[in-house]
Amino acid sequence: MANDQRALLIIDLQNAVFDGKQIPPAYAADRLLDNAGALLRAARRSRVPVIYVQHCAAAGEALEEGGPGWPIYAPVAPDAGEPVVCKRFASAFEATELHAVLQELGVRSLIVTGIQSEHCVAATCRAALELGYAVCLAEDGHSTWPTEDRSAEQIVAEQNHALSAGGVALQHTEDLISALRDGRAADGGA
Repeated sequence: MANDQRALLIIDLQNAVFDGKQIPPAYAADRLLDNAGALLRAARRSRVPVIYVQHCAAAGEALEEGGPGWPIYAPVAPDAGEPVVCKRFASAFEATELHAVLQELGVRSLIVTGIQSEHCVAATCRAALELGYAVCLAEDGHSTWPTEDRSAEQIVAEQNHALSAGGVALQHTEDLISALRDGRAADGGA
C-alpha cells in the first residue's frame, strides 16, 4: 500500500491526559506518550500524513475547549500543516470533517493511537471500519483510566480483544514503526 493511502490518527492526546492538574494522568501515560511519539516521528520520516483529533469538552470538564487541559500535548503537538479535527462526540467521525480530510488525502488505511480506549479510540476505530477504512490500532499505543470495578489495564486488554474481534488489526508500536519505515501496509498485508 502506498504511503499516500494511509495516515496516522492521533486521538485526544491533550494536556489534561498527562499533566495531572484536573484529572490523574492516564494509565501508563509515559508509555502512551513514548509510543505515540515514536509513531509520530516514524510517520513524519516516511511522509505518511498525520491527522490529530482534539476533543472539545463542555465548560468545567478537563478537556474544556480553550481551557488549560485542551491544547494538544506539546511533545506530540502538530507541525504546521498537519490537520487538527475538533470533535464533541466519542467518534472522531461524528459531526466532524475527518472523513472529508481523509478522502482529500486519498487515505484508505489508518494507524490509530490515543486515548480513551473504551470511548474515543473504540468509537473512532469502529466508525472508520464502517466507512470502509482499514484500521490498525497500536495495541500498546492507547490508554484510559480505571473504573470502580476494572483496572485501566483490564479495560485496555478488553478493548484490544473486542476491537480485534470486530475487524481492527492490532500491532505493537515497534512493528508499526517498522512497517512505516519499510513502506509496508500497517495491517501486515501487502
